Amino acid sequence: NLIGHFEVSPAFTPFVEAKFVRTNSVGSASGPAFINGGTLGDPREAPRLDNPFLGTQAHDLIVNQLILANGGTSADYPGSSQFNLRENLLGLGSRQESAKRDTYRIVAGARGRFNNGWSYEVSANYGHFEESTTILGNLNVQRFLLAMDSARAPDGSIVCRSQIDPTAAIPYVAGSNLLNGDVAACHPLNPFGQGNISRAARNYVIQDTVSKGRITQFVASGSLSGDSAGFIKLPGGPIGFSLGAEYRRETNRFSEDPLVQQGYTFYNSIPSFSPPAFAVTEGFGEIRLPILKDKPFFRDLTISGAGRVSAYKGSAGIVYAYNGAVEYSPVSDISFRANYSRSVRAPNLVDLYQPQGQNFATVVDPCASDNINTGSNTRVANCAAAGIPSNYNFQYSQSLQIVSGGNPGLKAEKSDSYTYGVVLRPHWIPGLSASADYYNIAVKDVITAPDAQSIINACYDLSSGSNQFCGLFQRFQGPGVGPHGEVPGQIIEGSLQQLSLNYAKYQVRGIDSEVAYAHTFGHIYAGFRFEYTHQFQNDYFLDPTDPKRLTRNLSTLSYPEDKFNINIDLKRGPISIGYKFRYIGTQLVTAYEDLYSVQGRPPQNPYYSNIRDYPVTTYHDIRIAFDFTKKSSFYVGVDNVTNQTPPLGLNGTGGGSGIYDNRGRFYYAGIKLGLF
Repeated sequence: NLIGHFEVSPAFTPFVEAKFVRTNSVGSASGPAFINGGTLGDPREAPRLDNPFLGTQAHDLIVNQLILANGGTSADYPGSSQFNLRENLLGLGSRQESAKRDTYRIVAGARGRFNNGWSYEVSANYGHFEESTTILGNLNVQRFLLAMDSARAPDGSIVCRSQIDPTAAIPYVAGSNLLNGDVAACHPLNPFGQGNISRAARNYVIQDTVSKGRITQFVASGSLSGDSAGFIKLPGGPIGFSLGAEYRRETNRFSEDPLVQQGYTFYNSIPSFSPPAFAVTEGFGEIRLPILKDKPFFRDLTISGAGRVSAYKGSAGIVYAYNGAVEYSPVSDISFRANYSRSVRAPNLVDLYQPQGQNFATVVDPCASDNINTGSNTRVANCAAAGIPSNYNFQYSQSLQIVSGGNPGLKAEKSDSYTYGVVLRPHWIPGLSASADYYNIAVKDVITAPDAQSIINACYDLSSGSNQFCGLFQRFQGPGVGPHGEVPGQIIEGSLQQLSLNYAKYQVRGIDSEVAYAHTFGHIYAGFRFEYTHQFQNDYFLDPTDPKRLTRNLSTLSYPEDKFNINIDLKRGPISIGYKFRYIGTQLVTAYEDLYSVQGRPPQNPYYSNIRDYPVTTYHDIRIAFDFTKKSSFYVGVDNVTNQTPPLGLNGTGGGSGIYDNRGRFYYAGIKLGLF
């Protein structure tokens, strides 16, 4: 880090900041690759009965099970017959990610003061981020399938079938220019039992892949602030103001290894991300009008406002943000405040331009016979109109392959918030203050990607079966089987597009309050702070088939109705002691709609569990410090003294459980040195 400035005069002080950060990390981001008979979408994933690695006893047992399941005799199951094998390929090791990240940033500018209190600042800021991530232990699927399909050579050795039978040299990626080399280098792989994958086979099917990313940002800004003391004053004082402008440009590039991009590996096939630059030009201003001050029943009355206009390159276009506030104190002991604001969030480069990449989703088909009567009253007719056979009843045993990415037509999100509050500072209790604020926030046009299930359902559950959602996927119409083995009527693998859209809404209401007290009793300083949050509403509206249908977040995991903290600080001479108490209220173990009625709808799963709530959870933190000079101190502390773990088996890392501490009891100590 480098930070510096030089004051030429109060009116002109140039400054500079510079930073470089290098981060190296290695971690296991996912477990080993796996197969289940259909994971890779290639029949060679299922071993043949004449696989030379399959022992006689295992062969006979499998044949007997096939006869029990499907009938027939052993003659009906020749060596070319296949069976599904479900296995986590532990012999190949876990996939790890080794990443190197470099961040550069430099800021240069000047600031100054002039005209009795006016100030300005102009600056330019450039940041550059580079990332290189190596996937250690990535599985080359084409090589894996060639290695799985093994056979005995005329000399009795075990080889890859493609090396002795040209018809078995089948590419995994259509038009593969790597196939001949992969066949020549192939080592047969034994998938049966533990520890039976040879080093040669592992080295053949495992290939490290490298992805690279880069982000840059340039910001030029300038601002001017001051007041009107030199030329005009209101009864409450001079008018305060601030004006400014900013230009911001960002670029983002990401490229996976060519093997990953072309679909050769177990990682999802992700295309390169190279969108056009993001750019915005903004102008902003603020004003503060002190209407009255130190008058009867008007200790203070101030009105303030702010506005910002932003011109975005792309679909967001020109957007406006603004706010207005009133502060009123009839006497010094109490004040009231109210605020309204309109805020916006423009779509970022990923929202707009993320390329359509491979993904997977767990779905059920609404047009299958088992599900067709569980939707709206239009589902049956719309499924029939789409040409789906009346006897169609396909059930997914694994996820549906989809593509997901950005939408260059997205608009900016908009929110309206209202806040009303009161602050008490009774003069007869020096050091005491209390405040409470009610807030009501509504966000509309939220950028949301409806999940695959919602897209499929919306096609058939809306009144018309020709709506925008039906165009986001395709079904195989037959005859025969589809490109990935689909039956007539089935959604074609990889055809469903999951795009971000502006249609969702959020609504949140609640109260934030605080009580603080600080006082010195003789030689002892005591400080107390109580912070309490209560929510009345936390809903979102994400159902594309019913925009007024709400989902209640409040009372579910990560959204308790009540949270509060208590901080107590004591100090005598060089010794200080701090204590913090944290309280997290109860939260449901499942969705609110499962257990309770919402908008008149009956509970969806009232018998979900005999335990309905994660219990009240509390934490206690203690810290002790000793100041051996005015600027230097030594401190020790213990967070989560009672070693509280996340309740009911939560891990504190996902699904909303991050609201809980997952470290357990945590000790720390440190020293702070002030040299100058």
